[in-house]
Amino acid sequence: MVRLVEDDIYSVLPDVPHKHLYDRRAAAYDSIVSTWLYNRLMWGASPLDYVAFAREAVASHPAGQMLDAGCGSLLFTAQVYLGSDREIIAFDQSLRMLRRARARLIELAGSVPEHILLLQADLSNLVFRPENFHTILCMNVLHQFAGAAEMISKLKDLLADGGQLYLTSLVSNGRYIGDHWLGTLHKSGEFVRPRSGVELNKLLDDSLGEEVTYRMKGNMAFATAVADFSTRGA
Repeated sequence: MVRLVEDDIYSVLPDVPHKHLYDRRAAAYDSIVSTWLYNRLMWGASPLDYVAFAREAVASHPAGQMLDAGCGSLLFTAQVYLGSDREIIAFDQSLRMLRRARARLIELAGSVPEHILLLQADLSNLVFRPENFHTILCMNVLHQFAGAAEMISKLKDLLADGGQLYLTSLVSNGRYIGDHWLGTLHKSGEFVRPRSGVELNKLLDDSLGEEVTYRMKGNMAFATAVADFSTRGA
């Protein structure tokens, strides 16, 4: 059941005290991850790459409903979403991240627009109707999931025929600084064992079944797949 937990924020999680890892580090995460220097030095990429990828996702369909799976604070997507008329469900398990997303939208637009729904939900327990979305965006999440293949398959099931799945993930690729930092984050429990670019590409091919468009910039992989119902159940 969907319930209102705060102004402009809804939840499908049980009505019990609920804490998430990123609740206590949301502000620090945003202040670091938003910077060009951090992304360039650690990952060999830029915040502009993430904004451009989100813009591709939004532009992939003229009006169909869109899902942002693991939306965080809309750090790289808020401005893009405000420029679209599409219905967008942006969900995250961290309430504090969603509060920051709400504050960001209000700062930019004066209010949370009606076409953007902020929802507290669990990526490991998706509650959405199958074949309901024309676009799904899942940015910078896969490197936190050991069961990434299962999660990708579940996201795929939510796509309408011809819908598109947009994914990004950090990978190891022989780039010393990025690979070393990935290893450090793994040892600290932040990320699962770093996947190589080849491993991730194979995981995506095996999980999605459709042709996957895949590219890398530094340690960041960008992938897109189109749902084809003719291949389902084959």
